[in-house]
Parts: sequence; C-alpha cells; structure tokens
Amino acid sequence: MESMIITPNSKDPEVEILSKELKKRGLKVRYFIPSTIKVGVGFQANFYKQFETLEPKAALVRGFGASATQKIFFRLDILRAIEEYNIKLINSRESLEIASDKFLTSIFLENYKIPTPKTMVCEEPQKALEAFEELGGDCVLKPLYGSKGIGITRLNDRAFAENVIYSLGQLNHVFYLQEFIEHSNRDIRILVLGDNVIAGMYRVSDSWKTNIYSGAKAEPIEITQELKDLAIKAAKITKTEIAGIDILESEKGYLVLEVNSIPGFTALQKVSDVNIAEEIINYFIENADS
Repeated sequence: MESMIITPNSKDPEVEILSKELKKRGLKVRYFIPSTIKVGVGFQANFYKQFETLEPKAALVRGFGASATQKIFFRLDILRAIEEYNIKLINSRESLEIASDKFLTSIFLENYKIPTPKTMVCEEPQKALEAFEELGGDCVLKPLYGSKGIGITRLNDRAFAENVIYSLGQLNHVFYLQEFIEHSNRDIRILVLGDNVIAGMYRVSDSWKTNIYSGAKAEPIEITQELKDLAIKAAKITKTEIAGIDILESEKGYLVLEVNSIPGFTALQKVSDVNIAEEIINYFIENADS
C-alpha cells in the first residue's frame, strides 16, 4: 500500500515525522512536490496515472510552497486537478484557498459570527491610509498570503504608515490592515482534527509578535469548553479538517485571528502529552475514504 504527502520539501522535519508514522502502518510514502510537476493534457501518460497506486485514494497536504501570485494559482489548480480525479486531499483545495487567504478567512469568520478583529482590505494606498485612521491609528499590516508572522508590521505612527504604505503601493501590494488588539504579548494556538480539539498552547513573546517563528515560546494551556467550541467552529466554517486556530484574548473576549490549514506542530508537541503526529496520521487514515 502506498500513501502520498503533498509538500514543497520532503526533507521538512515535520514531513519526516509524519512519514515515519505512515511507515509504521506499513504504508510506503511518496512525495508530490508541486514545483517539480509537469502536467500534460491529451498525452498517453495521463496526469492521473501517478495517483493510481494510492491506497486509500487520498493525499495529506503539507503545503504547496508558492509566494508569487501566478504560482499560487497554478499550484491551487494542481490540487483541484487532483481532486477532479477523485483523490481526497486532507486538507482540501477549498480549505487551502480560504485559510491561506487572510481576506477570505476574515470574511468567513464575520459571516458566521465568529468574533475577529476589525479589518480593512484595499488596493489603493490612499484608501489604506484612510483605513489606518479608521482603525484608530494603530493597526497591523499583514501580507494577504503568508505564515509564521513573516512580513507583518505594526503601524501606530502616521508618518511611518505613509512611508510603508506608499512604498508597498509601488510594488502593487494589496493592503490587509487589522486593528491592533492589546494582548499582553501572548496568544493561543488550538489544533483541531475534524470534530475534536487535540492540543493547545499559549505563545508568549517579548514583543507584540507572538509567532513561534518570530521567537515566541510555547507554554501549556488549560483548554476550556469555550475555546474548544470556538476553535472547532472556526475550522468547520473554513472547511479545514486539520486546523491550527490562532486566538487572541481581549477585553471583549476571545477573537479568532487566523485559521491555518497547514499547522506546524513542533512547538505544540513540547507542551502536549498527546503524540500529535500520530493523531494527525490516525485522522488522515480514518477519513481518507470518506
């Protein structure tokens, strides 16, 4: 029996851990690396043939590794093409489309009445400066696509905001601006698999940036029923089966910041008694045929 992991890097440490879990179950692991794929239409060597040996007919998605706009769309197209051949992706192409796009995530959260910070998105620099003022002159500018906190900037000075916004305007950026929420330099990450919360942690930093990649540290958390319900709902409305939900504690209560459709688990594992990789693979195998 053979299984597949879709990843931009087969040597990624978390991919290797997940591969070992698959191999423990007697599965041979094959890697599908989007950047290396040549797709042919109308040829005898049909695109589908590389998936014929999969059993079950499913693939675990651990990233598609694109930053340039055309490549993002092409690699999402590849995932949709795989689904067209009745190969189940966990997570699905739809999930990656929603959760990888901060604007779409914000729209889904608001539409399903999940509390989230006030956010404005636009293309014109002048409208971005207006949004800066409407958000109280203190907001966070984030790239529309991206993870690990890379490229996010706090704007709380008008002159600095003008400099950043007009400079990015020259590069044809889309401006995603979110009100800054005082959060005592910590936030919450909850890992959801389907209908269940598997683990969680506080991410505690020396600055307002609370991403592990930016230097924040993982600390244990007691996951309340309120947190479980909020995280599971956020995952479900964004169609994300394996989800990392980022949550802020505010004066108004919990606010969902983002939904991650390819959540890392290395830091979370350090403060969790659950074998997270094992749980992910269990979920994948149990739901691959659904």
